[in-house]
Amino acid sequence: MASFLSSSLPSCLPSLLLLLQLSSSSAGQFRVMGPGQPIRALVGDEAELPCRISPGKNATGMEVGWYRPPFSRVVHLYRNGKDQDEEQAPEYRGRTELLKETIGEGKVTLRIRNVRFSDEGGFTCFFRDHSYQEEAAMELKVEDPFYWVSPGVLVLIAVLPGLLLQVTVGLVFLCLQRRLRGKIPAEIENLHRTFGKFWGTQHPRSAWCFTRLLLPGDVRTPGFWLVSSLSCSFFECHHTHLGWVR
Repeated sequence: MASFLSSSLPSCLPSLLLLLQLSSSSAGQFRVMGPGQPIRALVGDEAELPCRISPGKNATGMEVGWYRPPFSRVVHLYRNGKDQDEEQAPEYRGRTELLKETIGEGKVTLRIRNVRFSDEGGFTCFFRDHSYQEEAAMELKVEDPFYWVSPGVLVLIAVLPGLLLQVTVGLVFLCLQRRLRGKIPAEIENLHRTFGKFWGTQHPRSAWCFTRLLLPGDVRTPGFWLVSSLSCSFFECHHTHLGWVR
């Protein structure tokens, strides 16, 4: 008996292997494959989620779709040769497009427009051929366009215009002060010579006031000097306006 089994087993082995191959091929007609790594997209940009079957075959007559776990919200559904927009979740209506240029090879891509932060997370792609269905999971990561900017840099950008304005005003003031430096003492000396005759008639407790009035709009003009005198005794003070000098 043992010799019979040992002699018949080698001849039956090819047939057994053929049966196992046929059963495995009928049990798994194809596999669905997604991207091997997370897909990244910026807020407001577009995201493309590729999906394909292996081995490649024409998927035009199949049902293809994407949904989001855990509640199976339909992101996009393709059935009977056209998109089934009415079955989409409200948040994806008008924002998705199925790229079917290579569907004859079993390859499709879902495009999501105007990406939102709420789109981040897991997606599931599936292919259904009659009663047979396979699916693959993928992940979408949504990033802020300014994710590289630290909060400190944002504060600096907000404050910088005000700092630049203050520095500019300070530099202008310093320039004007330097241009006018040396002119005012010379003009004061001229005024002293002009009104020197009044010094002898003023009370010992008197003060002179020289007020310069610049012409508006031009700091280069000499302007006018308002000359006045204030003299005070023990009981009263007298103010004398002496005149205008240009």
